[in-house]
Amino acid sequence: MAIVINFGNHKGGVGKTTSAAITSYLLSKTNKVLAVDFDSQGNLTSFLSQRNIYDFEGKTVLQAVKEKNPRPYIYSVSDTLDILPAEDFLSTLSQFLYKEYKGDPNLLLKETLDVVHNDYDYIIIDCPPNLGEQTINALSAADYAVVLLQSEPFCFDALDRYLEFLESIQNKTNPKLLLAGILTSMLDARTIIDTSILDQARIDYEDIVFNTVIKRRSRIKEFTITGISDHTKQDKTALQQYMEFTEELKQRVQK
Repeated sequence: MAIVINFGNHKGGVGKTTSAAITSYLLSKTNKVLAVDFDSQGNLTSFLSQRNIYDFEGKTVLQAVKEKNPRPYIYSVSDTLDILPAEDFLSTLSQFLYKEYKGDPNLLLKETLDVVHNDYDYIIIDCPPNLGEQTINALSAADYAVVLLQSEPFCFDALDRYLEFLESIQNKTNPKLLLAGILTSMLDARTIIDTSILDQARIDYEDIVFNTVIKRRSRIKEFTITGISDHTKQDKTALQQYMEFTEELKQRVQK
């Protein structure tokens, strides 16, 4: 039975999709993984599949939730890594939820993923940068939430609001949801402000903050174009911080 982990923050550009993609890739080295792109930008889809998101038009998570059956729409990246893709028509989900869907609009993704729950060891969900219906569905389907904290002031200031949002999901739709932790991402160790924000986060949130810190590396950015690889020394160096995070995450989410 899969452990479902959500990667999110309502601020954009915080390294959420990159972290979800690389974590999915690394977990798939020893486990069967389904990555779920629940962001209408489709960045997780293009990152992992290395295809244009419009190649998946009519064959995405939107069709999966409408039919409550993801199986026809799962795309195989490798023998152990699958993705449920997205493209921009996912932005019409709210219209479907409130005009056509007859069940609980907050639990549609959960009920859809339940169909394949026993097929995977991990299901990783990438959220959009907002607090709307897609994010509510993604968190309502998850066992654990990883919150991304980019080490910059606006993101840090918004962190409390996102944690309050998680608490509201726990109270209203998903009492089993647990906070796996706060992952500091895109840190530039050369700047005082980045390191001071990390220090303050560790003071304010203590052990909730992952020990691993994701620093900016140009090779990580290149992976979005070339696909993730671990063949060269540069690849391995870039991935090392994510390998450390993945091991820490696995310890935190053990059943």
